[in-house]
Amino acid sequence: MSRRLPAVLTLALLTGLAAPAADDPLPAGAKVRLGTARLRATYGNVPTAVTPDGASFVGPAVAGGAAYTDPATGKVTRTVNTGPDVGPAYGFSADGKRAASSGYRAAAVWDTGTGKALAVVPRPLPGGENALALSADGKRLAVGATRSFDDKDKDKPLRAAVWDVDANRELAAVAQAQNEAAFVALSADGRRVATWGYHRDRAGKELKPEEDPARLVQFWDAATGKETGQVRLTTGYTPSAVALSPDGAVAAVSGGDGVVLLVDPAGGAVKGQLLGRSRQGRKLVFGPDGKTLAAGGDDGSVQRWSVPDGKRLGTTEPPVPMSSPPRGLQFTGPDRVVAWSHGGVVTFAWEVPSGKLLTPAGGHANPLSGAAVAGGGKELLTAAGDGQVLRWDPANGKELGAVGLKVPGSSYGSGFVTGPVTLSPDGTRALASDGNGVGLYDLPAGTQQFVIPGSPDRGNTVTFAPDGARLVQVQTALDSSKFPARVAVWDAASARRLGGVELPGAPVVAAAVSPDGKTLFTAATRPGPKDGPAEFVTTGWDLGTGAKRGERVDPTGYGPVFVAATGDNATAVVTDPRGATAVVDFVTGKKVRDLDLGGRRPAAAPVVGPDGKTVAVAVEGPFGPTPSSPVLLADVTTGKVTRTLEGATGRVTVVAFAPDGKTLVTGSNDTTALVWDLK
Repeated sequence: MSRRLPAVLTLALLTGLAAPAADDPLPAGAKVRLGTARLRATYGNVPTAVTPDGASFVGPAVAGGAAYTDPATGKVTRTVNTGPDVGPAYGFSADGKRAASSGYRAAAVWDTGTGKALAVVPRPLPGGENALALSADGKRLAVGATRSFDDKDKDKPLRAAVWDVDANRELAAVAQAQNEAAFVALSADGRRVATWGYHRDRAGKELKPEEDPARLVQFWDAATGKETGQVRLTTGYTPSAVALSPDGAVAAVSGGDGVVLLVDPAGGAVKGQLLGRSRQGRKLVFGPDGKTLAAGGDDGSVQRWSVPDGKRLGTTEPPVPMSSPPRGLQFTGPDRVVAWSHGGVVTFAWEVPSGKLLTPAGGHANPLSGAAVAGGGKELLTAAGDGQVLRWDPANGKELGAVGLKVPGSSYGSGFVTGPVTLSPDGTRALASDGNGVGLYDLPAGTQQFVIPGSPDRGNTVTFAPDGARLVQVQTALDSSKFPARVAVWDAASARRLGGVELPGAPVVAAAVSPDGKTLFTAATRPGPKDGPAEFVTTGWDLGTGAKRGERVDPTGYGPVFVAATGDNATAVVTDPRGATAVVDFVTGKKVRDLDLGGRRPAAAPVVGPDGKTVAVAVEGPFGPTPSSPVLLADVTTGKVTRTLEGATGRVTVVAFAPDGKTLVTGSNDTTALVWDLK
């Protein structure tokens, strides 16, 4: 029986389990990369538009300005310095020489060759591409409007405007019916404007569909601001998309319910309707000759019609199953559309009607949350915030398959988990939240065995002990004065609770269990004495009885804490809220020694290797356009760093040793993992 896998899982399988491309370079010392970092928006550089020819994504550059990215390779081909006050690009002139950008406080049109601003419209704008529209020749810009937080005259009508770009002045203004946000569409010839938007009755009255301004679309003469017609949606939803044909003679209006109205903007008369699939019409765009209309639906499909006769031209499913509409649709010819969207942190594009994927595929769609070396080193596993486990060949980084972790009895979406997944060190088990508790899954079957329940008044995290046979559960509350933190240890095979403790007043807690399973170690922050600094408390507990074995209290601030048990059953590696890392004795509570990390703050929890003496610590790297996290290997018996692994792009989020300690896997928020040779 086949099952429809989540978008992010299918993304990993699109290229026939392809090996990573050569365009993802390896740092010195790394043997192989798992996945691809291309078109992964880990530093805020999310593409917001596609050029008219479909050849480039355009979005904010990492170091400022606008970046042009080749969809096929994921490489930035050029950057344009647009200045600090120009927002993301949302549209272009037909020749691609002018771009229109929208920020919260202003809209702008700029020269794509030089980045020079040609016109700036200072006004609060709603978010997204519907806040503005540029004519095909780039000489007219339509801009919407929204209420600012400090707007005192909230009953005054919003005013959309048409701007003369070359003169940098307002050409016309319209006072539309909506009072919260106004969106705009502009015909390619720049002569016709459509407006619609959000409305709220100031008296709190529930408005009938036939009188609700939020259901109204108005049409205007762009040169004079005179209203030429209007149409109202009285069934289904409020307008979600409006498009004007290139000559402004036809408007397409959709509420996203599968019905697209064809309207005459000159009077507002409905001339016809196009019936699409369920929840179709979230995006609308006319072809360059105005004879074809394309619409995007909630499932990412793109449906096309012949406008003159209403004939359906076909529906193209996205190559990656989606649960949201395409981010955008761009005709690059009479019969070719480029559709694009985001999945996790991945930007991908595909061709309509062929359905061909145009962007790199493979690997995860979210930052990595787990890694493991399985089968005695014969296979590597990675997991991510996309809720999936991918299998890899350690020799060449080729994908071997994917495991979907399904929530039993789930009827929501695909039924697969959608949050972070962590892996046991040997790769035989996985942990993933089901929204209420944390489920334990057997691998490679992907079958859930049981759920460790959570609590409605506390957060609930569960991690593996280094042997994978025990699970450490930490529950903390925002209001730690009322709800004490709880720490418990569970047996992974029998689902039996082995013991636990409560920590009153502790909002931040990390915990570990000794390799022999007899001692629980906790590290927590708690409020200090009145007017005093917060306290960092490290405690050893007898797991069987809950009796305190030893404790250390130090003044500190607030921040993340980490703890990892070493191999001697007596000590643990602890990172306090200030970033200092030390080896602490379980029983006495005394600090044995500091780890000399060169003043660098850990970026993730330390991981102790199979020898019990080597600890890997991912530390924060220098801030810059491409942040990275070096991984330091230190000897816990001396506190000295013995090796530094550098070159991982992004912040390292997970570290895993091979059972023999000769290989290390580091995963980062660029969605890839690196395999390092430690021999």
